Amino acid sequence: MKRMVALLLALVMTCSLCACSGGGSEETTAAAAQTTAAAGTEAEDGTEGGGETQAAQTPSGDPIRIALTAPLTGTSSQYGESFQNSVELACEQWNAQGGVLGRPVEVVVEDTAGDSAQAATVAQKIVSDDSIFAQIGDFSTACCLAAQPIYAGAEMIQLSPTCSAVNFAVGSEWSFECLGTQDVQGEFMAQWAYDNGARKVAVLYLNSDWGISVDEGFAKAFEALGGEIVIEEPYNEGETDFSAALTKLRETDPDALYIACYYNDGAAINIQRQTLGWDIPVYHPGTVYSTDFLSIGGDAVEGVYTNVGFYPDDPTPEAETFITAYNEKYGTDPDYYGACAYDSFNVLMEAIETAGALDSAQVRDALAATADYPGVSGNITFDENGDAIKSYIKLTVKDGAYAVVR
Repeated sequence: MKRMVALLLALVMTCSLCACSGGGSEETTAAAAQTTAAAGTEAEDGTEGGGETQAAQTPSGDPIRIALTAPLTGTSSQYGESFQNSVELACEQWNAQGGVLGRPVEVVVEDTAGDSAQAATVAQKIVSDDSIFAQIGDFSTACCLAAQPIYAGAEMIQLSPTCSAVNFAVGSEWSFECLGTQDVQGEFMAQWAYDNGARKVAVLYLNSDWGISVDEGFAKAFEALGGEIVIEEPYNEGETDFSAALTKLRETDPDALYIACYYNDGAAINIQRQTLGWDIPVYHPGTVYSTDFLSIGGDAVEGVYTNVGFYPDDPTPEAETFITAYNEKYGTDPDYYGACAYDSFNVLMEAIETAGALDSAQVRDALAATADYPGVSGNITFDENGDAIKSYIKLTVKDGAYAVVR
C-alpha cells in the first residue's frame, strides 16, 4: 500500500497519466501505457516521504491483460462508466509507477449492458482469450452469477466491485467481491431504522437475485432486533407504475419503508409515494447513491436514508488522493461504485505482486489473504468466502444533496 500511496501522490503532482484503454462500444482493447514521467516518493528505508526518490522504471515485456466487464449501455450505464473510468485511472497509475512485476498492465473493456445472457457470452469470450489473466466485474448480481460458472470452469479470478448477493462469492473459490454482502449491509440498515424508532417496516424490492438478497438480509436483521416486517412486496424489472404496490404497503400501517432498488426506480417510486401523499421514513440500500437519484427524484427524495462506504465530501486520506486524481482526469467526483472498482483493480494488482508470478492459483490465494487493505472505499478484508468485510457511512438527502448522518 505504501507503494500505491507514493504512486498516487506523484501522479497528482505531475499529472503524468498514461492511457490504459480508449473509449469503445462492446470491446475496447487498451494499448498499455509505458512511461517514466512519474517518480516514486517512498524513502529507501521503507518509510513514506523524505529520503532519496527513485524514478519509476519503464514497464517492459508482454502486458498483463485484465478484462473489465460492465454495463456501458442500458439502464445501468452510469455505473458502467464509473467502473471504466476508475479502473482505467488505476491502471494508468500502476503503469506510471513501473507496472506490475515490471510488466505493463492493459485493460480490455467489455459491455454486458446489464444483461445476464450477454454477461455469459462475454465471459465465454474472455476465457477463450489466453492472453487475459483475470476479470473484474460485473455490476449486477444477475450478470455476476450468470458468468460465474464460466470463469470458475476456466479457473480465472472473477472479482466484482459491487456484487453483494450472499450466494455469489461463496459459489466459487475463484470469485470475490469488494462491496460487502447484503447480510452485512442489511444489519447496518436494520439497526439504523430500529434505532430511529421503527418497529414495523414494509419492504418493496426488485424481484431479482440481488433484490431478494437485499430483502432477506434486511428482514432477517430487523426481526432479530425484535422488529416486525409487515409486508414484503416484489416488483418486476421494467415496471413504471408503483401506485398499486405502494397503496398495498401503506395499508399495513408501517413505521418505515425499506425499498431495495436502483437509483432510477428509487426516484420514480418516491415521486409516486409523494403523489399519494404518503409521508413516511424511507430507507434504501446504497444503490440509490447517485446524483441522478437526486435530480430525477427532486423534493420527493428529500429526507430518505441510504449508506455508502465512500463519500467524496468526507474522505479518508487515501480517498482524498483518489478523488483529486479522478477529478483532474474526468472533471467530476467519483461515486461509490467507481471507488469500489478502483479498489478492486488495486487489490488484484497487489495480489499479483505478492504472488510474484502470473499463476492464477497463487494470485487467488494472495487475494484471499487480503487483510486491512486501506482502500478508498474503506478497509478491505476478505472472509473465508471471498466477501469483503466493510464498514458503511450513513447518508440522508438534505436540501437536495447527500449529507452525512453523524
